[in-house]
Amino acid sequence: MKYGNFDLRRGDHDGNSQQNTPPCWGGVDNPAIQQEAAETGAVGDAGSAVSLTIPQHVRHLQEDLRTLGFAIVGTPDGGFGKASEWAVREFQIYARMSHVARVRENRIGQLLLTSIGAPKLINNSELYYDSSAHLVVQAGQAPSGDADELKSYYVDSLEQVVNGHLYAGPVSGVVDSGTRSAIEFWLENNYRCPVVIEAWSVNQSGARTALSNGGSNLWKHNSFTSSAPRIFARDFTQYYIYPAARPASQYHAIGYYDTKGGPNATPKHSWAPEAEMTVENILGTPVNPQQLNTAPLSIYRVIRVVAEAECYGRFDVINAWDNSLVSAGPCHWTMGASNGSEYARAEFPAFIAYLAGRSETGFSKAFGDFGLYPEYEWGSEDIYSSSTKTYNSWLKLTNETYLPSQSSHAESEFSQLLKAKTEAAYLKSWHWFYRISMAGRTIPEYRQAMWEMAKQRIRDIRARSVSFQVGTNTINSTLGEIFTSEKAVAILLRWHVFRPSHVVNPAYDRVTAAIQDAIDSNPLINWQLQTSNWVDAHESALTERLLTAAVAVNNTVSTSILFGANQPQGAVRSGRNTFLMDV
Repeated sequence: MKYGNFDLRRGDHDGNSQQNTPPCWGGVDNPAIQQEAAETGAVGDAGSAVSLTIPQHVRHLQEDLRTLGFAIVGTPDGGFGKASEWAVREFQIYARMSHVARVRENRIGQLLLTSIGAPKLINNSELYYDSSAHLVVQAGQAPSGDADELKSYYVDSLEQVVNGHLYAGPVSGVVDSGTRSAIEFWLENNYRCPVVIEAWSVNQSGARTALSNGGSNLWKHNSFTSSAPRIFARDFTQYYIYPAARPASQYHAIGYYDTKGGPNATPKHSWAPEAEMTVENILGTPVNPQQLNTAPLSIYRVIRVVAEAECYGRFDVINAWDNSLVSAGPCHWTMGASNGSEYARAEFPAFIAYLAGRSETGFSKAFGDFGLYPEYEWGSEDIYSSSTKTYNSWLKLTNETYLPSQSSHAESEFSQLLKAKTEAAYLKSWHWFYRISMAGRTIPEYRQAMWEMAKQRIRDIRARSVSFQVGTNTINSTLGEIFTSEKAVAILLRWHVFRPSHVVNPAYDRVTAAIQDAIDSNPLINWQLQTSNWVDAHESALTERLLTAAVAVNNTVSTSILFGANQPQGAVRSGRNTFLMDV
């Protein structure tokens, strides 16, 4: 009976005999247990004369998870805390996949050697007859004369195999019977976690040169804190469809550790052109010079200006180092808004809801298969903030009652992700960073939903009502009627991403002041005309004042506004009525 046949879960522990603390297993304090003879292993009862010991089910679980490569569990201590729950969830995630990693037969129990053939020492003792992941990773880099074949001992010991025991239960963090059975099968068949994250030094061209000390099998966001090496993933799962030019059998860069506090990525770590926000990737075809004056390209130019400022125009340039938990997408929606010790609702979870409502396939591939759901569905009145014209939500995780085979789910099948920073840090882990990066690289529905949600933001901004003075007349209009050039709309969108209230909330409004300033500073322009009759001179004056005001808040728009000038689609156009919005 694995772990005494108990459904081990958060809060369980093995007790402490010295402190006379009984164990808690399956959520039950001091459960009825069978006690095993310490020397013979024979089963006895509490009154037996043989030397008895209380089994350590939680510690054994933790040791098993470490052996299988789920290092996020930490050092076994007999207490089932958040790290143990994360490790169980991660095991359940990978145990559901069609392919996993297995220790190669000729590496099972093999003595590890250094490049010069001498025994590899770990803590001053030789490694014999043990292929447990937490031991093998300490062996460091495997010897190789070919730079393209550089590997850690750990990765080099693994091979891809079809998963012979698909776990069909929920991703819950609870060690139910299905999970116990899967763990036992993995141990018996030398399976290992099929995604390995490692830190490598690289040369100027980005090629790996040396495995960093302590850089093999990374999990927690702060388990490796040097910013110099680059972080790579080696994926044995076949879960994502890799493009032909990027073989899944190779290492792939995903980012680096930012000393401000976690994973980060820049264009150096990005897949180009696969993850670039190019016209072809967004619209499906290259730029047609005959169609420059069309709504799709007009919208593209506007959003791409913001994406350049936020993420260098890459779907896989994401960050998890700041107080926003994780940020991604053309508007770099944040996973959580920090208010000190915990997170509040934010825009990335709302995007996940948008994706779920738009594409069940894309949502499942990017998030649902990993047990992550938005707290609110898209369209819920709880998701929209009228004061900022943004969409905000939080996250929930599937629990032990979740039924994967069902197409619809009750709210009881989920548990809210705890908002404390130490709890939500689960989503900052390198494996989650890898998943979000790969969603941007390989899931078309994910990328398209991001673009469509950015368009929704433009619609909401342009619908905002504004009032200003032209002489003694009060003009009531909307931002969409006042600012009609691509350049102006791009500035508004960039400003709204950075400080939404400045653009749409009357209590913090700075845009109306820019409009009024443009009117007051340009008396030679006939502002008495109906706004529908305003021309390029009006637009130019308005855009100039809007840009000045925006740059004073965040100056990144001053350079990103130029994006596209040397590309076929061109930069954003500044003329009146050049912005075209599709239906």
